[in-house]
Amino acid sequence: MKPLSKMDLLTKGLQDLTESKKGLYSYLLAKFEKYARNELHIKLPHYEVLRANSFLDDVMELTDHTVYLTLEDLIALLYHQFLIQVRSTAKFSTLGQKILNKKIELAEKEQKIVTTFEEINPNHWALVEKKIPSKMKTKQITVEFHRKYLERGEIFLYDLIKISPKFSMTLEELVTILVIDFVQEVEKGNSKKVMDQIIKAFEQA
Repeated sequence: MKPLSKMDLLTKGLQDLTESKKGLYSYLLAKFEKYARNELHIKLPHYEVLRANSFLDDVMELTDHTVYLTLEDLIALLYHQFLIQVRSTAKFSTLGQKILNKKIELAEKEQKIVTTFEEINPNHWALVEKKIPSKMKTKQITVEFHRKYLERGEIFLYDLIKISPKFSMTLEELVTILVIDFVQEVEKGNSKKVMDQIIKAFEQA
């Protein structure tokens, strides 16, 4: 099975189930691993980082700095809200298709069109347009999660692969999409509504 994240927790979990682990030590070790924290590393374009930080500054000013949020806090909050959505949705495949469409949309935006003069047939040269990946500056953000939450994300992706074998996405890509989609919602002019939702979610967390 293709790894669903750099940690590949689902594969490790399946391997653990096939091994015969007995005794108190093995039981306690399994419990510890379940609640251990793992780091998820995602790369965000510089603009999305700046825009998200600007949004968080507005949130803290709106609450007279009674609420303090970092970018890592925001990413964790968005991911946990997504997991709640996964548990409550009845249209599992529809949610997966929406996420996949976002991935395709972002991939297209990250490409630029260049024109080159190429030989398309012997002694026949012409201008050819090509799409190539644009060199976008990114920043790596590291967020800690309980292992069980990261496993749930991998299981979500694996379930989608079972529905549609052509589906391809890693947990890092999923979380990146959630953050970029959030920033785009803010840009659409929904910042006040989004602020209220974030403050409410943070206070309930």
